[in-house]
Amino acid sequence: MKKITALLVSLIMSCAVMAGCSDSSSSSSSKADSTSKAETSAATDLEDTLTAQYTKKIQGESLAIDMTVASEYDNSSAVVEISGGNMHMKMNFMGVDMDIYSIDGVMYTLDSESKTYYTVDMEESIDDFKSEIGYGINDSYKFISSETTDDGLICETFENTEDPDIELESGVTLDTSDSDDHSFTTTFKYYYNADTKDLVKIETISDGSTTTVTVNSFTTENVEVKLPDDFDSWTEQSFDMSTDDIPYDAELDVESGAESAE
Repeated sequence: MKKITALLVSLIMSCAVMAGCSDSSSSSSSKADSTSKAETSAATDLEDTLTAQYTKKIQGESLAIDMTVASEYDNSSAVVEISGGNMHMKMNFMGVDMDIYSIDGVMYTLDSESKTYYTVDMEESIDDFKSEIGYGINDSYKFISSETTDDGLICETFENTEDPDIELESGVTLDTSDSDDHSFTTTFKYYYNADTKDLVKIETISDGSTTTVTVNSFTTENVEVKLPDDFDSWTEQSFDMSTDDIPYDAELDVESGAESAE
């Protein structure tokens, strides 16, 4: 229970990244690439990149980032504020408004219209989510190139290859000796203002589809996270995702979609 709900924040932002993935077999090379390979920046490996410096910033004590996420499926927006170990996320994802706080290890999900909220204890700390929330990189990313685009932006390209995470029941084995490689590679393009070195946008390209994260504003200074001033008058609602009461021999009626227990 705690593990699932604690990962909610990370999952929301991961879904935004993966929203650009599809079953299309078209090559990502069909997408317009505005980079000019004639001029390159000084970065030669991952540690020297502007993206590595940006990742260090989002892993600090505080940050505030306002971004929009555009894909062929949906346009979403999010404002993320972090101060110390506390966080506030306000977003519209797939048409759903979300207002989430994490204060002192407790996640609050707010409904401002009804002045109600529910809480869930978080097992992980905010530090576990910082990189994913801000679209940072890590050692699993492969640095490809640093180039200057036709419109004067610095574009740093990375690739990240992941294997599908398949969990099997105890005693079950999977024979992959005759199977194809099911790993998938995502290309990440980080664009920076050439003068200020501020992050402008991030493109993720996977299986021929592109998702663009536009950074509207970013700061690491004077960030404060606190619940609404009148929060003491709000009403707490019950929220329980526990499945402990569901019998293990419960079966799913495929035609009706209802659960039944023998």
